[in-house]
Amino acid sequence: MAKKIVFTTFALVTVAIVALVMFTHNANAQADAAPADVPMVDFKVLGGFIVEGVVFSIVGLIILMVGYKVFDVATPYDLNRQIAEENNVAAGVAVAGVLVSLGIIVAAAMGG
Repeated sequence: MAKKIVFTTFALVTVAIVALVMFTHNANAQADAAPADVPMVDFKVLGGFIVEGVVFSIVGLIILMVGYKVFDVATPYDLNRQIAEENNVAAGVAVAGVLVSLGIIVAAAMGG
């Protein structure tokens, strides 16, 4: 069950980051008025945004996983066992705090 939750969360976060990257770029339709025979969507630019979003999300998730492992090594107990088997809410809250703070740092470093 926990693996399904982690996979679903990973998928949702990846989709959210890709969508955020695609929709935060400024578009100015009036400055470069194109003729009527030019398509409305430039698929090269759109593809670039999608690739950029996927790369940033993968790099961000790798950094978060490394940060989790560093935090796991720094604690005197096994976080996976504490959270999954013993249902230690305090350990879960501590891990959530570390992941949120690392996510804020990673987002700021990537320019988000």
